[in-house]
Amino acid sequence: MTAVIIAAIVLSLLFIAPAPLFAVVAGVVILAVGGWEAAQLGGLTQPLLRWVFGALLLVTGLIVGVGLGLVDLPLPPFPGFDWPLPRVLVVPALLWLLLIAWLLRPELGRRPGTGWRSVKLAVLSVVLLSAWLAVSWLQRESAWLVVQLIIIIAAADIGAYFVGRQIGGPKLAPRISPGKTWSGVGGGLVSTMIISAVASQLLPGSPFSWLEAAGVALLLAGISVGGDLFMSLLKRQQGVKDSSQLLPGHGGILDRIDSLGAALPFFVLAVAFLSNPT
Repeated sequence: MTAVIIAAIVLSLLFIAPAPLFAVVAGVVILAVGGWEAAQLGGLTQPLLRWVFGALLLVTGLIVGVGLGLVDLPLPPFPGFDWPLPRVLVVPALLWLLLIAWLLRPELGRRPGTGWRSVKLAVLSVVLLSAWLAVSWLQRESAWLVVQLIIIIAAADIGAYFVGRQIGGPKLAPRISPGKTWSGVGGGLVSTMIISAVASQLLPGSPFSWLEAAGVALLLAGISVGGDLFMSLLKRQQGVKDSSQLLPGHGGILDRIDSLGAALPFFVLAVAFLSNPT
């Protein structure tokens, strides 16, 4: 029931809400509420400080969104702040590659302390801001782009689940997420390449050929696994199972967008630099 309600709300906003309104609503969900959850994963346990962190993240995002033309608010523009959004997202994409490399040393950041807390909060701020900027930009360009990305991630998750259940085998990252297997990852990669190639020919205004769509899906599926594992690492280090209990049966906002959030900056770059001229 929760999944059906979430899907109905998200799709309604994607296709009905004007771009500035969608950006604000997405900002409240991803930056304010997601920031409140992320603050706990970063090491802030006091409820008030967690809400302050989420509020500051939302305000920062809206200011940046005004500068990039994604949000229509009565704020003065920033002189010289006119970079195209895909160029802005190059840095978060590179950051995600470093975060995935962090998974090779899962003991890093385990000990509590101000230093690691600051690092985690800074990293999570960039992760959430870039995810929000990316999804707002995609919805402004075409709601079908967001649908295409959701299909890529969902196909990878479903393929990984069923293949992993049927075949099993060696664990992908037993110290971080014991349920994931290498066979599941392989099944997810294959399924998302096939489904994404087909979807690229059926969805209105898809910017990719079927071959490009398969290649993009392969990359994004791998990145999404890294995003899922990184959030799992932070939750394990904080001793929590879910980012929160806001969504019955689904945990919190971050539990639903961890894979998607990692893939979003890369998908925007793919749309910007690989799109067919037509």
